[in-house]
Amino acid sequence: MIVFNFIAVLGAFSHRDSGNERALVKRIKGGDTKALEELYELYKSLLFGMILSIVKKREEAEDLLQEVFMKIWEKAHTFDEERGNVYSWIVTITRNKSIDRIRSKGYKTQQKTSTSVNEPALTLEGDNFDPLETTIFSDRSELVKRALEKIPEEQREVIKVAYYGGMTQSEIAEHLDIPLGTVKTRTRQGMIKLKNILEDHISIDG
Repeated sequence: MIVFNFIAVLGAFSHRDSGNERALVKRIKGGDTKALEELYELYKSLLFGMILSIVKKREEAEDLLQEVFMKIWEKAHTFDEERGNVYSWIVTITRNKSIDRIRSKGYKTQQKTSTSVNEPALTLEGDNFDPLETTIFSDRSELVKRALEKIPEEQREVIKVAYYGGMTQSEIAEHLDIPLGTVKTRTRQGMIKLKNILEDHISIDG
């Protein structure tokens, strides 16, 4: 989930709960399919990168993206456009659907027989697996790399291993031979620093 959270942090800067997005959800509540299409165009790249970071399979991610928007259509009536945050609501739906998928028996069986973006073994260069490059943030990839260089080395190492290697926190602990608690602490602290750095840069640029 480190990679998902990483992309989610970036996404929050481009989707600052604009009135336009709340208006779209209100229209979806009324059965406006055009509004759903407009919301899809706004979010499809971002959500695809998030989903891919969890399921690791492009075809699976494409299918799940469609399911996420079907869920948005079905659950639009539960969203309070006067007080709710559209971005947080959509990201929560995406996260829950992705986790449900990887926990399903069918997915686990498929994992044993199919090829994912984790094969062959990944490198920290990110040549084989870079969900960020599939999102609206591909044009900010250099900014992200520069931001990573500004956080402490031990925090940067954990985040890069998670991001480019697609590893879980337990796998990172084993890979780096450090306690799981240390991985969690470094990840949390690193993400907070990254968020602050990126927020400063993006607010200046945008």
